[in-house]
Amino acid sequence: MILGWLGDRVYVKMNENTDSRAFLPTIDRFFTQRGAPSAAKNEREYLPAAVAAPILRDFTTTWLTDLVLADHAARTVRRYRQIVQHFLAWYAQQEHRPITPADCTPIAFGTYRQHLQRTMATATVNLHLTALRRWCAWLVEHHALTANPLARLKGIRQQRGGEPNDLSDTALHALLREAQRSRHPLRDYAVLQLMIQTGMRIGECQALNWQDIALGEKQGAVMIRSGKGNKARRIPLNGSACAALVAYAAPMFDVAPTRKAVVAVWAACHNFPQPTPLWQSQKGQRMSISACWGMLHGLIRRTAARDLVPADATPHQLRHTFARRYLATHPGDLIGLARLLGHTDLNTTSRYTQPTMTELAERVDQLGLNAYGEG
Repeated sequence: MILGWLGDRVYVKMNENTDSRAFLPTIDRFFTQRGAPSAAKNEREYLPAAVAAPILRDFTTTWLTDLVLADHAARTVRRYRQIVQHFLAWYAQQEHRPITPADCTPIAFGTYRQHLQRTMATATVNLHLTALRRWCAWLVEHHALTANPLARLKGIRQQRGGEPNDLSDTALHALLREAQRSRHPLRDYAVLQLMIQTGMRIGECQALNWQDIALGEKQGAVMIRSGKGNKARRIPLNGSACAALVAYAAPMFDVAPTRKAVVAVWAACHNFPQPTPLWQSQKGQRMSISACWGMLHGLIRRTAARDLVPADATPHQLRHTFARRYLATHPGDLIGLARLLGHTDLNTTSRYTQPTMTELAERVDQLGLNAYGEG
């Protein structure tokens, strides 16, 4: 049973097929059992926070379930759950009591936005607002709220500063050399090369199975089966990516480390009855997303300590590097790049056409107005 608000009344959703709006006496019994005032009075005015808070929690659980049933990505659902929980905890800390539906006002969410801006990046603040806006829209749809308090609350606007930055050749080569010296050199080198040469996201790379790789003697491709927004796409594999996969697979297949030998065995992977993880942990299980992040961050940390990679570099910059190098080689091909990256909006892809701050600095320095330029 799920409780919700309809104006100043409460309704009960019995199950997914029944939506009975029971006012009196059903709600009277609900409140009486909890020692709350009778529903014959104004429930919204007198409902104690101790009762209202569980109602919002129950609604949130149902909302998350609806997101799963609507085929949203697991990472999105998990992130939305964390955001709502963060907001509820923040409100309880500020007001010294749990939030009630009546407390869900534009002022409350505006104050929360200001709180986030003190410690979080602009993109993170906007992600929080997006999640909370969708949550409140769902609550309105299910009569828990009469209006969406975030309907007119705008996100934080920020002028792009030429980002995202890519990594230099020196940094990439340093990372690849470091991967070859790691505890699992063949695996870590293959993961790194696949991300550099395809621009796939770290979660997409971690989720790969042997069956997702089509490896031939002359060509190769990888199928991303569950990209962002649960969109599938196919990415061609170049020689560097295929060579890394061959070196990784050869000892596991117990064959010679040649492409011809590995290709002959790889085709059998597509006959496996169950999906088989491409990247395995030391225990023989699928390499977790946290382990994958940890491995890549370790490579960055160790190379940054030798000033070979920027100290603030992140694994996601490998994706930025692929995108910017692709456009440098194929100027203006935003449609092709969007297909490779899994973008549905060319505006998202177009950010890779923007010059970096380093490039802008060089262009400004080269102006004829600069008397101290190198000409």
